[in-house]
Amino acid sequence: MDGFEKIGYTCLALVALCYLAAMFVGILAVGPVGIVGLIAIVGIGALFIKVIKERLANSEDDHYADKVDQ
Repeated sequence: MDGFEKIGYTCLALVALCYLAAMFVGILAVGPVGIVGLIAIVGIGALFIKVIKERLANSEDDHYADKVDQ
């Protein structure tokens, strides 16, 4: 990963965090109905984190990416 790619991912992560913060504020502003949206966002986030952790821990995927798909 080169320097420009790191800068790009960092900027993208900052924008995503700002967007999520704005969504949380908007959801909480609508009162009790917004809690449903908040629960949905937390659930999707938890599943996303699970997928990323599984992908990083799976050495078989790395093998196929490096050796087989060439």
